[in-house]
Amino acid sequence: MADGKRKKQFSFSLVMQFLISIIYAAMLIHITAVLLESRTEGWFIYILIYLPQLVIIISSLIFLFILRLRHRTHSIDSTLLPLLFAFIALEATMLVPLYTELTGITILAPNAVIIIERFAMLAAAVVFVFTAIQYYGTNASRLKLYLTLTIGAALYLALAAPLNTGTTDLATLTVFSSPYDALILASLVCIYLVSISTYIAAVAKDRSTHSISRASAFILMMLGNFFSMSNEVIPSVISAVIYVIGIILLTSSSKNTF
Repeated sequence: MADGKRKKQFSFSLVMQFLISIIYAAMLIHITAVLLESRTEGWFIYILIYLPQLVIIISSLIFLFILRLRHRTHSIDSTLLPLLFAFIALEATMLVPLYTELTGITILAPNAVIIIERFAMLAAAVVFVFTAIQYYGTNASRLKLYLTLTIGAALYLALAAPLNTGTTDLATLTVFSSPYDALILASLVCIYLVSISTYIAAVAKDRSTHSISRASAFILMMLGNFFSMSNEVIPSVISAVIYVIGIILLTSSSKNTF
């Protein structure tokens, strides 16, 4: 029964990411067509900023599919990784404001975009922490309880923080455009630093090749996911590169784990 539940979690996350990747790609193609038709100068910059997020989603989808095929054990990662990639996929709502501004098609209200982005970013950061602390002998059932509570806290924070977008221009709307969201950004930085420090401590304790590869993979994925929040070309491109490298390392280190 438990194994069937885990398979359903994998299947749901796979379907969700597949649908998001299709929708995101369709929106990006539509935006490109509109920019080309209007002969917008620097249209390629928009693509370089938002294309990396699609690369991140697709690479996560491929890894999850491989993991689904290899799934033979009851590791806590069977719960954590589908959740992690689902939250990272939800961060794709970052494209919605620009899409609405350029095409006039409203998919989500600006406030909804802010809430989803806040929640997805906080929840993904929280799950990254749990991928690290699970290797310190924490009871699996308690780990899931703490995970549920912290994700609930992330949702509460995303909903409770005042919604001040700081702009009336959808094309320039960003999650961190208000003082409240600046505090959320600071929280994200702290959470990621805790995750990275926890992995470094784990490697210092267990210096096996598997431990080093796995820690390196998650640290690269964390950095890639964090930089993907940027609306600048260079950080966005770098985010996709290091995230994909992290996924490749994770795939290699997970070969005999699941």
